[in-house]
Amino acid sequence: MTIPGNMDVEPLYCAEQINVPPELADVLKSYTKEVVRRQPHDLYEFSAKYFAELAAVARTAVVDIVPPTVDQIKVAFERSEGVGTLSDLKAKCVGAGIMGSTVDSAFQLGEFEENIADPRTPLVMLLTMTDATFVGIVASLLDVFGAVKEGADDPSLRAGSFLETFITLTEKDPSMTAERLNALKEQLPKGEGDEGKDDDVEITFADVMKTEAFQAILEASE
Repeated sequence: MTIPGNMDVEPLYCAEQINVPPELADVLKSYTKEVVRRQPHDLYEFSAKYFAELAAVARTAVVDIVPPTVDQIKVAFERSEGVGTLSDLKAKCVGAGIMGSTVDSAFQLGEFEENIADPRTPLVMLLTMTDATFVGIVASLLDVFGAVKEGADDPSLRAGSFLETFITLTEKDPSMTAERLNALKEQLPKGEGDEGKDDDVEITFADVMKTEAFQAILEASE
């Protein structure tokens, strides 16, 4: 039997002949999310580019990709003050012990321009490689971009900064609606007496976990 594209395949006579690759569901789920998020004008062209880039990253990952550690990303962030280009940020990452091919893979997925306004945005993409769980990655946002204050046990981060990095982390997830983000913002700890200072309130990961909004986000991401 011949199908469009000149690919010859064997005919299927029974269900036992069907061998579904175990990774197919995750691949199609991620692809569908990107289509829904981007709403491409030419679906065929978009699909060809999407899977070509995915294949390129996968080929590199087989040989050269070693996931970075949270500590390595934190060091890169601490050294990134004043960095304004992706190339310079990559140098900081490599200097912190992260493989160059790992950095390239993460930055490619983010589709960043060479000039960057905030080094945290590309570094968030690296953070997605440090943990298989969404909860773990969110906790790492506080570890990398926050600091342990004197007398405290856990790192904290300004609420405004946390929300900025959290939005970067979830911007490609179609389940992350403006309503969910606004609910999370409203339920985080507030400043006393001055709404304008809410973004400056220091929060911990425990503060995030306590909110009903974050628990709803976790349920939606599963």
